[in-house]
Amino acid sequence: MFLWLLLLSTPVSATMHSANPIRKVVTLMQNMQKEVEEEGVKEKELYDKFMCFCQETGATTAQEIADSTAKIDQLSSKLKEETAEKTNLEQEIGEHKKDREAAKNDLAEATNLRDKESKEYDALAADAKTNIEALGSAIPAIEKGMGGAAFLQLPVGRKIQSLVQSFPDMDPMDRSDLQSFFQGSSSDETNDFSEGPASGQILGILKQMKDTMEANLKGAVADEEKAVSSFQELSASKSKEVEIASESIESKTVRTGQLAVSIAQAENDLEDTKEELDDGTKYADQLKTQCADKETAFAAESKTRNAEISAISEAIGILNDDDALDVFKKAVPSASMMQQGQAFLQKSVHRASKPRRVQAILQDIASKHATPQMNLMLYTLSSKIKLSNKGKVQKFEEIIKMVDNMVELLGKEQTEDDKKKEFCQTESDKAADEEAARTTKVSSVTSALEEEEDALAAIGEEIKVLTDGIAALDKAVVEATEQRKQEHAEYSEAMQMSEAALQLLEKAKNRLNKFYNPALVQYRSLDQFESGSPSFVQVRAHADAEMWDSDSDAQDTTHKETPGVIGLMDQIMHDIQGDMKDAENSEKSATSNYMALMDKSQASRSGDVKSVTDKEAAKAEMEGKIVAIKEELASANTELMNTKKYISDLNADCDFIMKNYDLRQEARANERDGLLNAKAMLSGAKM
Repeated sequence: MFLWLLLLSTPVSATMHSANPIRKVVTLMQNMQKEVEEEGVKEKELYDKFMCFCQETGATTAQEIADSTAKIDQLSSKLKEETAEKTNLEQEIGEHKKDREAAKNDLAEATNLRDKESKEYDALAADAKTNIEALGSAIPAIEKGMGGAAFLQLPVGRKIQSLVQSFPDMDPMDRSDLQSFFQGSSSDETNDFSEGPASGQILGILKQMKDTMEANLKGAVADEEKAVSSFQELSASKSKEVEIASESIESKTVRTGQLAVSIAQAENDLEDTKEELDDGTKYADQLKTQCADKETAFAAESKTRNAEISAISEAIGILNDDDALDVFKKAVPSASMMQQGQAFLQKSVHRASKPRRVQAILQDIASKHATPQMNLMLYTLSSKIKLSNKGKVQKFEEIIKMVDNMVELLGKEQTEDDKKKEFCQTESDKAADEEAARTTKVSSVTSALEEEEDALAAIGEEIKVLTDGIAALDKAVVEATEQRKQEHAEYSEAMQMSEAALQLLEKAKNRLNKFYNPALVQYRSLDQFESGSPSFVQVRAHADAEMWDSDSDAQDTTHKETPGVIGLMDQIMHDIQGDMKDAENSEKSATSNYMALMDKSQASRSGDVKSVTDKEAAKAEMEGKIVAIKEELASANTELMNTKKYISDLNADCDFIMKNYDLRQEARANERDGLLNAKAMLSGAKM
């Protein structure tokens, strides 16, 4: 010890030339021991981190496996439920379509039947009204005593005769009596029939026919109203069925589309989750093996390191012993020790080994794309490099295998990106084409719907014009009928007044003739004249005394003939009779015109009613077509909406890969090149 202190107390210049080489050896060994201890501390830190990684990653992987297993069960259950629901919905949609079609067919059949019944009713009602009006005109004529032959000359006569022959609800005897009446003749003086049944019997039969026809018409009207009400109820019910079925089809079709998307997504998720579960299970097994191997290797390394530290410590103790210093001082010259010490201190300068360069390459890759596999590879490589530095031969087949696995994984990832990019491009183009086609279809169906609605509005306007025309025609017929009644009443009143005026003038003439020309007057009492005098010969009245020329004609027996009061009365009566004849002619002309107007109005009304009926049928057909087009439009809009939603989902899923495909491909290529370079280096490395 004293010698050691003595050496330390020597001048620097002396120690620089004759420093104790054993001291340098001891210092070097102490540094080695410190380095080994520090390396042990670092290795322990790395080991602890790795074991923490094993625990955390193992727990995370186990949780991921459990989550994947639960997710697989959940997705399988969801897929099964949604598939069953979709199948049920498709079956229900088929049933709804059948129900809707059946309701439409029932409604169409009921509509056709109603149209047929309506036409039959219109024909029956028109015929009945015509027959009733004919009987209404015939009965008053026969009541006035008109005979069969004369009656047949009336416009209504032939109609009644034809009606009698075709009327079903008539006793054969009554029909025979009526035919006899029409074939017989009547007496103008007796107002009775010379042949055939009595007038009362004929009137009774005709009135009974009229009552029967009116009762039948009333029953037909009631039946028609009942049929219309029943049809309206059936139409409302079937229309409601069609509406409900259409709504169900629409809502369930939307739901079916949603389920189809959800099922496709669930199938993809299930497949991905199964792959994740398989990868996670494999990774968990690999991690478990690697962690166990690492634990065994670290225990062996720790044991070796502790033995190394113990050996270095013992060696230092041996060299630091005072006796050992004396021995080395005597046995070894200072120069040779110095040279030997210098030899100890020499450092070799050379390029880094291939494993070190591989480590640098992998660390560079890990800095850009850190993964658990890459960290594990770096840790394993670092451990082998350290063991090789300690003189232990190491093989890198495990690292090379890891590199191969990572290269294979990069290839799989790139293949998946390629497939996904191709899928996204194909599906995007396909979806764009479908969107364009369905947009075109929606526009086409919308245009067709607008055209049909315009046509429906036009035919509705035509029906309104015709209906208003029928109403105006009916109003005009009513007004014409009222006017005809008023004119006939005025004519009857005028004729009665003219007859009364003639009778009064006749009475006045007879009274004057009784005074002026009594010989011309038949001897009847005043009461007889007042009760109605017969026609008598026209006479000239004597002029008043003032009218005679007393100076020149007093002795002349020939009277000057001048029209007196009676002549004026005759003139007035003649004018009245002329007016009556004109009024009668006017009445006949007005009646003929009225009947012609009624016939023309009836024909015009029948034509308009038929046009309205035809247009109503066309309108109903258009409405049905519009309903079908609206359903088609709703279906087209639903398909377009589903396509747009699919495009949106596709964009959300594909935007990342489409935007970053080139960058990801380049990064993988660089990473793959680095890994292959590292593999090439490791394959040629010998340690």
